[in-house]
Amino acid sequence: MQQEIIERKRSEEELRKLSRAVEQSASTIVITDTNGTIEFANPAFFTITGFSRQEVIGHNPRIIKSGKHPPEFYQKLWETISRGEVWQGEFINKRKDGELYWESASISPVKDQNGKITHYVAVKEDITKRKRTEELLYQLQKAVETTEVGITITDEQGRIVYINPADAKMHGYT
Repeated sequence: MQQEIIERKRSEEELRKLSRAVEQSASTIVITDTNGTIEFANPAFFTITGFSRQEVIGHNPRIIKSGKHPPEFYQKLWETISRGEVWQGEFINKRKDGELYWESASISPVKDQNGKITHYVAVKEDITKRKRTEELLYQLQKAVETTEVGITITDEQGRIVYINPADAKMHGYT
């Protein structure tokens, strides 16, 4: 009897620890049933999306859908997780105020002891700043490559690490 009490207390403490970890995670964590109805979302989800718990619980995650992905995108996602596999990818979603944001997501099936899928858990990270930086770098790269001004970049030892087409043409490089 004493051993059972000790085990139960140990299990309860483990459950509290896991619960606190999910609640305090900087990543958004959303748990849905197999129909996609949200049963749980952690505080990070509410902070990032601007929605309240009452606006989310019992609803489908499409409330944050931006309309930027084609239906086939979501169809492949659902096919993957319905097969019991993990889906990983990026979303453009929409906050409550209408602002678009990027997320890197991993959506995993949760299975019972018999292997039947009972829920899905999505763990997502806001990657909006990274995507904006990538877009800016792409624009700068295009500007450097299309300008008529020669540009050469060297490393600390003076070795050429980049030369734009204009500079290559001026110096006869390929």
